[in-house]
Amino acid sequence: MWTPAMKDSANDKDWIPHCFVKSTSKEFIGCTSMSEAFHRLDLARAVNDVRRFNFICKVVQILVEEKLPNLSATARKSLLGILTAICFRSSNEDVNVSTAKDLVKNFGNGLDNVNVCGSPQLVSRHHQTASSLLDLISEKNIRTAADADDESALTFFDLPREVIMLVLRRLPDHNSLLETAQVHEALQEMIDGEDKIWKSLCTFHFQEYQIKKQKTCEKSWRQAFFDLKKYHGCRELYADLIHICCHCKALFWKSLGHPCVRETTAPSVRVTPRQFVDMLIYL
Repeated sequence: MWTPAMKDSANDKDWIPHCFVKSTSKEFIGCTSMSEAFHRLDLARAVNDVRRFNFICKVVQILVEEKLPNLSATARKSLLGILTAICFRSSNEDVNVSTAKDLVKNFGNGLDNVNVCGSPQLVSRHHQTASSLLDLISEKNIRTAADADDESALTFFDLPREVIMLVLRRLPDHNSLLETAQVHEALQEMIDGEDKIWKSLCTFHFQEYQIKKQKTCEKSWRQAFFDLKKYHGCRELYADLIHICCHCKALFWKSLGHPCVRETTAPSVRVTPRQFVDMLIYL
């Protein structure tokens, strides 16, 4: 049986990230704060897992854009720690640079709200950290084909145009397309000129009846996509996300599981980023 004596520790290689919702049960240690939930679910280190990265970024985006005034100074400090981890991963691996930059900018702008918690000195320090992270990300230029060390090596652009088009049509969202367009003028031309790419995005994210209401002969698929996005929002898919156990009420990563008191596998329910944020706000 899982008891308080079996304390989880980030230093234990066998430790499984998880936390229990607030509870008075003797069997569970319920989380009492947002920062504790961040720690027990190991969010700062989880950004290095490509499967969990997008889920965490969405959680951070919601907190930064909508909930920053609702956070305690301690919770905001923990959030900044996760944001720092995102920026270092983006900088070191040259991935999701635009995402990291937007998150940092919005965090810095949110600190200007007069209702944020903490002393002026603490807010100033968080501002300085955000500025440093923005400098780190801004110095990171998107690598292009011209940056390749071996000029004789086979590049993406040596592939047939049809193959490149198939790859572009597999990109999951408009942000991925727009970031890809910055890599090379040939990709920019394809993304701007090939309406089939945007048609694929429309059919992936939206229902047929929604598309019929927006798509007209005069309107390109690209314009139709952004109109549909405005009214309906994009479909959200994550390789890994947080679940809540129906038996012990533990929050855990689906791919990692959790130490449940039930001997047999208990059913669980997926928790969307917004649902997760709502849980954190009320801790």
